[in-house]
Amino acid sequence: MENESRKRIGVIMPAIIETLDALYLDGICHQVCTQGYDVIVFTCSSNMRSESAQNAYTLGEESIYRLVPKVRLDGLIFAGGKFHDPATAHRILNKLNGISCPCVCTDFENEIFPSVRISQVDSIQKVTEHLIFDHGFKEIFCLTGPQGNPDAEERLAGWRIAMERAGLPISQYCYGDFWREKATKLADDFALGHAPMPEAVVCTNDIMAISLCKQLSRYGIRVPEDIAVTGFDGGQNAILTTPTLTTVDGKEFELGSNAGLALLNLLDGQKRPYIQAQSILFGKSCGCHQERRTGKYLEKFYEKFLLTSEYCEIRMMSDYINKMASAESLAQLSTRIDELADVIPYWNDLYVCIQPLFDQMKETNDALSLTDFTEKMWLFVSKHRYRSSDNAMKFDTVNFLPPDVIDQNPLLMIATPLHNADMSFGYIVTSYSDPKQYAFDDLYVSWRDSISNALSVQYIKAQNRFLNQRLEMFSERDSMTGMLNLKGLSKNMIFKQKYAFIVLELKWIQTLSNQISITPDLFLANVLRMNCTESEICFRYNKNVFGVLIPLPEKMDVERCCEEWTMRFDAFIDLVNQREKKLEKPIIRFYYDQLETDTIPEQEALEIRIQTQLHHDISPSVVKGNYVQQLEELRRRIIRKPSEEWIQETIAGTMGISESYFRRIYKQHFRVSFHADLIHIRMSHAMKLLKQTDMNIKVIAEQCGYANIYHFMTAFKKETGLTTTEFRNVKRGSK
Repeated sequence: MENESRKRIGVIMPAIIETLDALYLDGICHQVCTQGYDVIVFTCSSNMRSESAQNAYTLGEESIYRLVPKVRLDGLIFAGGKFHDPATAHRILNKLNGISCPCVCTDFENEIFPSVRISQVDSIQKVTEHLIFDHGFKEIFCLTGPQGNPDAEERLAGWRIAMERAGLPISQYCYGDFWREKATKLADDFALGHAPMPEAVVCTNDIMAISLCKQLSRYGIRVPEDIAVTGFDGGQNAILTTPTLTTVDGKEFELGSNAGLALLNLLDGQKRPYIQAQSILFGKSCGCHQERRTGKYLEKFYEKFLLTSEYCEIRMMSDYINKMASAESLAQLSTRIDELADVIPYWNDLYVCIQPLFDQMKETNDALSLTDFTEKMWLFVSKHRYRSSDNAMKFDTVNFLPPDVIDQNPLLMIATPLHNADMSFGYIVTSYSDPKQYAFDDLYVSWRDSISNALSVQYIKAQNRFLNQRLEMFSERDSMTGMLNLKGLSKNMIFKQKYAFIVLELKWIQTLSNQISITPDLFLANVLRMNCTESEICFRYNKNVFGVLIPLPEKMDVERCCEEWTMRFDAFIDLVNQREKKLEKPIIRFYYDQLETDTIPEQEALEIRIQTQLHHDISPSVVKGNYVQQLEELRRRIIRKPSEEWIQETIAGTMGISESYFRRIYKQHFRVSFHADLIHIRMSHAMKLLKQTDMNIKVIAEQCGYANIYHFMTAFKKETGLTTTEFRNVKRGSK
């Protein structure tokens, strides 16, 4: 089914925390889903009691309501009466003015859209009549809500009607707050004799009734033995308190159902009649000895309680906050959200939709404000309980979700915001089979906020990368290390100077404890800076590739110059390792070249030269893992100290492998046998000593690891075709 043909009803609500909110949604779904409509609920964790209590976080929560006008909806229900702060409700409502689809409000009179209310007079009248005629009470007090509140006045009217019809006085009542404070004070007044204690109290919501019972019990006044109490709402607390509370059930389901019916009538012009769903839920607080209709409520509550407890343990073991925060990239974060989605219970489908932050960065020179939703969104994660996940994709925000990822049956979908204070990153959508399964509890908020925080980290990283890229367009230095980049390298080269050119490619770095206080690239940058002399130019090409230009002395060949620099570099690394015990040596591949600056090369020419070196080795080593590091280090140690005794069996033992395996991997990696390479290294050292020093042959033999001078001379002639004396004479004669 294409998204354009799906029929969708939007619902705007504050935090869905109580079971009553879920019953309200259940009523809406009961009416509109049977007519083929999806229900999309736009909600958050905020429901402040006054605007003065607002902060950056709660304002960020309310960003989800800015999504509503951007999404194609066939109709909208605004649960304005559920907002504790009327000013907040009016602010949201004003932004809906001019919306293109029909809209109805519930319990919220206004001049823009029609409002649905349900009568509560009959229900309170029946509860009061139950106390009068079934229990014989005559002194019945009424504690209602705030004066002038429509619900409070309607419920008070129901009590009055029942009392008047029974010929009982209607003077014993007071206004309260639909909260705990007034009920607690009333209990104090009864217990302390400040007001005559009646036989029964009709409270017009459950919170006041439960608070009254608890405070009375502190004075030793028993409910219902000493005084009967009833409530109104039918929430789960009514059956969890002791004694269980007699209350009115079904008001929220009735309100949701009639809101759905009213909207359907606006959409198709029919005149569907409203339903009545309120009834008395009997408990023991009124004096009834046999409870009715509580078993199924308790069973559902404990089933959900146990399942939530299991998921709570799973969440604590999952370490989801740390795993999301430590994601190195957006791709890794997407994978981790997918892996950790199952710590949230009940959902059938879960979607994480984020704004295409990085595309926007490329299109603007300024940091993004992220205070509103863009015309395009990115489906970042799409996970399902009963089928495979979908691939990431972009989609039009007007569609809410990509057309191809939603199941065909009508769905209940809950949309909650992803934000960091007032920065809006996107939204999470979860779908459910049963509205009563959803709850915006503390654990869900923690899981969702861990995603928001991780996105904030990725956004800051992306901003820094973007800014660094822009800076590097004009800068001559690498922004992370302060070393020269290729542009700076080109400007710092000396005209007509010959350079030995070394490219260092960082493969990876290992630590003995898997902990390192500095990243490998910064480690290498620091070592290069400390190792280079004033005449040498070190630079950074990219994250893992560095280089150094060494002024080439006259009559010194490039290979010798590079090997001497490499030996000095290795010695410095050894010194660092001695001081930092946790560090192992980085694996660095060295590439040698010569650069003559008859003309100063441009940045592009230097880049081509480096890329040529990096890709020169077209048949890479087949040796894998830590052996590469050990082999590279072994060869550099032999070059530095050819006089030492290098025995294959001993070397293999230190590597923890057999001698035959050592011979095999050495030849695979260096394309020469260990024995032949050892002789070549020693003879190269001998040739250097013969050319540069006046040492006698015996000393040179010892310096090259030969205790027997005759063995040395035989090996030297085999390697060069000359005796040591002939070689020295030729080289000296060539001076």
